[in-house]
Amino acid sequence: MMDLTLQQLALRIMAFVFVATVHGAAVAAAAVIMGDHGPRHDGRLSINPLAHLDVVGTISGVLWPAGWIRPVVIDPAALRTGRIGLLVVVAAGFAATIAGAVALRLARPFILPLLPDTASSTVFALIEFVIGYSAVFALLNILPLPPLTGAHLLVAAAPACRKASIRIAPYAGIVLAAAAWWGIVKPIWLPAYEFLAPVLGRPMSVY
Repeated sequence: MMDLTLQQLALRIMAFVFVATVHGAAVAAAAVIMGDHGPRHDGRLSINPLAHLDVVGTISGVLWPAGWIRPVVIDPAALRTGRIGLLVVVAAGFAATIAGAVALRLARPFILPLLPDTASSTVFALIEFVIGYSAVFALLNILPLPPLTGAHLLVAAAPACRKASIRIAPYAGIVLAAAAWWGIVKPIWLPAYEFLAPVLGRPMSVY
């Protein structure tokens, strides 16, 4: 486990909670807009972090950082465009996660001068963590693996996998967290992260 100060750990937790909430709300909103109101009834159409956080996904995301939200259950049959709508949902989650990071980066020069020096440096670091986490989170969660958001892509390609994907998601999450701990997951997203990071202003490293 990396050597973290209490302040760094707190900033990482706050950053991850922000990113996961934006991502989860965006995925749920996209599904509802596409015609499946299940996420609304499940309480996922919300900016309450507790509606979206997954315990294992949060711990893994804060520490390693390969994180995910509690999977949003979507019925492809309820989507107006059918299985194609699942691609839109995953794309919406990716886009909203990156957009949140870009918005904070653009707002940062206007926010920091309004704060005292100590608070300004803390907020600067927090925004850096949010940007870094957003890039990793967005890239990781387009992979077609449960419990990641990208598992919906697997269902779009093979509808018969839907029930199995939902059923194995908790166990797959434990395996994924263990793989992240051992450093197996990082090489998957790192090349794309190195490409995307300059676009986001080369944020503080989160790994």
